[in-house]
Amino acid sequence: MFYLLLAITFISLILYSIVSFYPSNRSAYDRREQNVELFKAEKKNLELSTNLSEESINLLVNEREQILLQDLPKEKEFVVLAQKKAVLKPLFISVVTFLSISLIYFQPLSLGSLNDLQTHESIYGFISADLKTRDITRESVIQELNSFVNKTKTTSSEIYFLSNRFRDINEFQLSSLLLKSLIGRFAKEIPKEIYAEYAQMLFFKENNYFSQEVESALQISLEKSPLNPIALTLKGVKHFQSGEVDLALGSWEKAKENTNDEEEKLTIQEAINTIKSMKNQ
Repeated sequence: MFYLLLAITFISLILYSIVSFYPSNRSAYDRREQNVELFKAEKKNLELSTNLSEESINLLVNEREQILLQDLPKEKEFVVLAQKKAVLKPLFISVVTFLSISLIYFQPLSLGSLNDLQTHESIYGFISADLKTRDITRESVIQELNSFVNKTKTTSSEIYFLSNRFRDINEFQLSSLLLKSLIGRFAKEIPKEIYAEYAQMLFFKENNYFSQEVESALQISLEKSPLNPIALTLKGVKHFQSGEVDLALGSWEKAKENTNDEEEKLTIQEAINTIKSMKNQ
């Protein structure tokens, strides 16, 4: 709702600028205003002049009035015109703003997106909820996600973004569900690194256990991207859990060489140091 209001405000400001500065009848109206100010200034200067007689001053004032104000309405009509301008512009902006709200908010609903709105609220309500609430609503959110990813208009970037949001709150089951859908629907479009991320989410979902599903996903990710640091790190963990310490060390050394993430390098180095300490005991 906040972003909706922000968008409406932004559109209103653009429309206000267009109405305020668009050169239509405003240019003529501004010229009249300038002529009035110019006439007042010249009249004042003439009246303050001590070198001219009163008759000469009156003649000059009448002359300047004919030149500058001949196409102007009378003063009272001019004030009414200015007041009308001050009333009509805010009214116009208000009407346009109302139409903008209608177009932005009500048109999507009229096109059948009420379910999309409810899905959005359900998913992001789950993300912002506490763990206890998430435990209660998780199954319903899984159904919402399955519906969301199966819609033809859902993009790969939307699915990936959501998977990262769930990963950030340690909802690895939901994150892996979305990545699986991403790979299934957009296999030809997505970067190969996604396969390693999927294997990692499955590993976390299984509480750091290499189930058959995790091993299969890891194998595919290594085939797609043999030097991917996430896949190599997982491979090292698998070797370590199997007691193959030297193989684990080799995988982690290779993972460290192929990552540009300094924090990831530090984590891998800590694992390497742990293995070396164990070997020296």
